[in-house]
Amino acid sequence: MSRVRSATHIVLAALAAGAFAATGSSAAAQQPPTALEPLVAPIGLAPPQPADTPSRVRLDVNQLAPRVIRTEGAVTVSGRLTNTSDRRIEDIEIRLQRGDPITNDGKLRDAMRQAPAAELVKPQFQPVRSALDPGASTDFTFSTPVDSLKVDQPGVYPVLINVNGRPAYGGVERLAGLNILLPVLRGAAPPGKTAGVTVLWPLVDDHPRVVQQVVNGKAVLTDDDLSTSLSVGGRLFGMLNAVEIATKDNQSLPSSICFAVDGDLLATVKSMSEGYQVLGPTGQAAPGRGRDAAQRWLDNLRQLTKGQCVIALPYADADLSALSRAGVADLTKIAVEQGFAKVAEVLQPVQPQQNVLWPADGTLDQRVLTDIAGNPVTVLTNPDRLKGVAGSAPFAFGQRNRAVPIDQLTSLALAGNASGPVSVQNGLAALVFRTALQPGQSVLVAPPRRWTAPASELTTFLQTVSRLYTDKLAAPQVFQGLATESPAGTASGVDYPQQDAATELTGPVLTDISQSHAVERDLFGTMRLDDTFRKDPDDLISPIRTGLLRAASNSWRANPDGALRMSRNVGDQLDAMRGQITVSPPGPPITLASSDSPLPIRIGNGLPVAVYVRFVVSESAGIKPVDIPERRIQANGSATVFIRPELQRAGKFTVDVSLTTLGGGVSLGTTQRFELSSTSYGTITVAVTSVAGGALVLLVGRRIYRRNKQSKSAKEQSPA
Repeated sequence: MSRVRSATHIVLAALAAGAFAATGSSAAAQQPPTALEPLVAPIGLAPPQPADTPSRVRLDVNQLAPRVIRTEGAVTVSGRLTNTSDRRIEDIEIRLQRGDPITNDGKLRDAMRQAPAAELVKPQFQPVRSALDPGASTDFTFSTPVDSLKVDQPGVYPVLINVNGRPAYGGVERLAGLNILLPVLRGAAPPGKTAGVTVLWPLVDDHPRVVQQVVNGKAVLTDDDLSTSLSVGGRLFGMLNAVEIATKDNQSLPSSICFAVDGDLLATVKSMSEGYQVLGPTGQAAPGRGRDAAQRWLDNLRQLTKGQCVIALPYADADLSALSRAGVADLTKIAVEQGFAKVAEVLQPVQPQQNVLWPADGTLDQRVLTDIAGNPVTVLTNPDRLKGVAGSAPFAFGQRNRAVPIDQLTSLALAGNASGPVSVQNGLAALVFRTALQPGQSVLVAPPRRWTAPASELTTFLQTVSRLYTDKLAAPQVFQGLATESPAGTASGVDYPQQDAATELTGPVLTDISQSHAVERDLFGTMRLDDTFRKDPDDLISPIRTGLLRAASNSWRANPDGALRMSRNVGDQLDAMRGQITVSPPGPPITLASSDSPLPIRIGNGLPVAVYVRFVVSESAGIKPVDIPERRIQANGSATVFIRPELQRAGKFTVDVSLTTLGGGVSLGTTQRFELSSTSYGTITVAVTSVAGGALVLLVGRRIYRRNKQSKSAKEQSPA
């Protein structure tokens, strides 16, 4: 048999139907129909082939049962083969084969990056079809007895679904293949000390969508894709539906699940349930279509979280390390505090766990903990990033902080490069390896924040966890106990290497966020509560800060242009707010009758809060500006202010007048140019004229004196 001919594409739309052999699941039948898109991914574990060799066959697998082998029986695989080449293929056959069992963590990690060979045990091929013309497809189902795979001992085995055939004008070759990890519990007995399992269940949108907090009482979203995600068949619908199905038949499973929720997602869904707008291609807003779906999803979430563990993610899943390293520490703190507050507000009376931080990828720059200093923080972290570890988890570090390690093996499998279903199968293998084959550990499972596995796969994953509990191979571990348990070890801190920093938001994005934040902070400092309108300045500025957190979302790491669009939209809103504080355009040229005549300037404030402003008057030839005290402008009000520039000469002048904030001198409104004329002499002119007049009098007097003196001398010298 020749090597694999191509990087064949594989679709695993739904690896199916029951997590264990000899145990069917009725839950799948109870699940509402879902519109699952096939997941296409290149074979991660197939050997390479010459670049000029065309792809032959596409393999779509829609059923693999059981997902975990426990008893005798057979492994059944169903799917479809499609001839994608330009040749007729004959004698198509298929088989399931395996490699050596994986015996330790390191080998299992390696298998997730690049699969080991699965050539140790090779049962007989089974015929699929005698011939397949170009473009034609055929369905298949085949079963392989467990005994023929020779998996007599518990373990995790690399398995290959191998498709062979003979293309026209060629010999027999491997046409396609799918590599997975198959856990085996055959003969496994409950350990003396079971592993405790806690599963984080992330609820985060693909990316933030709100571009304006309220227009005519309604939120405005960039698109309406979230309504699809919340509806039957959508990703976020599937996340809740999987929990609902899996927890019906196992009362211990819910106690080991902790929902990790983004407050921005909840705020957006709540706004949708109250009616919202969506921007169209031309920039015009139109009513969104997901109001009912949003309300149903929110109701379902509130029901599922009653009495359950909930932790709040940083608002909009903001990149805390990037914000701290960019010098906007107060935004870092706001992200944590606002994330907690919004989750508590929307899910009340459910309260999220306090002072728990799950950073993206479990990595964190330690300066973040300084920026959010206050109460001790429990950080859910990648154990590879802990420094100076001694003892066992949880670890005390810093000033009363604690680190709870994420099970990196299971989490890496679930977040691997394979397609969603394959990654879930590998995740199941890692979980079985951790619990049944390495008992006595504490396993905190942290799936990808934006888990894209099909809904049926999510259900299968939770049902597998549930079955481990039932069979006493693992025990549910309540997150609250894990987070508050007294430290059993210590760490000197958390590491944040360059490879982690390289995944942060890009420099231009952070620069734009920092600049807008500086303007927002300065503008907020100039605002005051107005006794008439009673609008809290914080309510006015809060949407701006929230918009900056959305621009700082981890979801934009692979899409910096999206982050810049979000950030610049916030900048536009800030500009519009600054533009509400104005110097009114001048009328006709102003004539000043004296050197100290006042210059009238009309200023206005269109904001619902009072503001304090500072005047900036330009210097001009013949006119000297004077210091002008800061002025208060009432909310939605205007006033005429008289300033007294010092005129130094008569004539015509131009002077520019503008307003700024008090602290950082951020410009407000637009600069207005005033035209002035004056017939008055300034004090300098008068002084110069007086001096010149005095000098003239002295010169005239001196001349008269000299003339008189000369005349007198002449008379004295005349003869008598």
